[in-house]
Amino acid sequence: MGINETQHDTQSADECNTTKLSLDIFQDIFKRIEPEVQIDTFESEQGSGRGDNYTAILYRIHLTGQRRCTVDGKKLKWEKNLICKRLPENVQRREAYKSDKLFRNEVEFYTTIMPELLKFQGSKTTQVFNAVPKVYIAQPDILVMEDLRIRGFEMPDRKKGLTVEETTLVLKQVAQFHALSLAYKYENPKQFEKLRMLTTEGLFCASNESWYKNYYERLTKNAIKMVSDVLPEDSKYLTAMKDFAESSSFFSRMVNLVSAESPLSAICHGDCWVNNFLYRYEINNDQLKVLEVCLVDFQLIRYSSIALDIANLLFCCTSKSTRDEHLRSFIKLYSSELFSWLEILCSTIPEHFNTPEKFEELFTKELKTYGRFALGLALDIIPISTCASEDAPDLYLNTHLTDETKLGAPELNFPPNDLCRQKMSEIVIDMVDGDML
Repeated sequence: MGINETQHDTQSADECNTTKLSLDIFQDIFKRIEPEVQIDTFESEQGSGRGDNYTAILYRIHLTGQRRCTVDGKKLKWEKNLICKRLPENVQRREAYKSDKLFRNEVEFYTTIMPELLKFQGSKTTQVFNAVPKVYIAQPDILVMEDLRIRGFEMPDRKKGLTVEETTLVLKQVAQFHALSLAYKYENPKQFEKLRMLTTEGLFCASNESWYKNYYERLTKNAIKMVSDVLPEDSKYLTAMKDFAESSSFFSRMVNLVSAESPLSAICHGDCWVNNFLYRYEINNDQLKVLEVCLVDFQLIRYSSIALDIANLLFCCTSKSTRDEHLRSFIKLYSSELFSWLEILCSTIPEHFNTPEKFEELFTKELKTYGRFALGLALDIIPISTCASEDAPDLYLNTHLTDETKLGAPELNFPPNDLCRQKMSEIVIDMVDGDML
């Protein structure tokens, strides 16, 4: 059921004032890009499923109106579909999910960081990074962007993970994005520092440790239990898992991994998992072909080693069978793609990675050093990605949080399942065997 512009939501005492959706907002957007359009109505509906988004509220917006023909003045029917991303109005929910800080990151990304990187790219080549949605408004509490569904994009099945073709395509786009940031850092170090200062670590910073203490104690305990249900008690893999996830030091380990400075530190996506990759497909001779990918949700952008993004993508978004067969080629593909962009974007590539071989060697080293970060993310991602939508919390319900939750991070409890246990154990196995854990 849609909500039209004449309906109003009631606000409770614990809600704050956020920008209200109105015809004026949408009219203001389109009077600049399509001045001949008059918008008459809008309808909104929930824009993501349960388990798909936890820090902001998404709506799909359908606009209807009229376009005045510039030749004969006739009015023609006009329609447009948009995605609106908003801060939750409920103050408790915003605090529980640190939504304000994360939302500010994404606004800075769309208004300053990405435009500056694209301007830099435009000064070097006619090829343009376009694997992000078009954004119409980016304000402190609201983002209005294109609805990628209209161009045929859709989210892959988070329970199945990415196919080889989907992984290959997204690796190429992430490589280009990383190359833009790395090249800009080396070509314009002072300007890059200004961009870097716009990013705020939204999750793994020392100031968040007490807030997330109970949350990660539960997650690490649950993850260890899942792995011990699958692997023998005396297994080296289980031992490594226990050492890494030991609750009193886990959060500080994650803080150290995101804050470490490395030769390949750059502005990263920060949340490279299945739900943040939208794909466009076509069916050719009964075969599904992947044509294009778009990256979304830049709330967790961070300045860190690019290996953090890639470890997340490879270990949390693919199956073990895919990694067993293709991990080495994925790393080579990503390294090669990124280096080819550095050759285009940099006047001089730093000597310690100025050949494809040197770059791949350095990146592989960083993946071993920082790859365990993906296991830390898996504590969250794997339970979410393997649960059924009906088992995930519904954050669109305007329910009050408990007193306990007000004092710290929210409780996201997901029923255990065999797929979750299997995937978590396989990540541990691959990381131990790959000298990352």
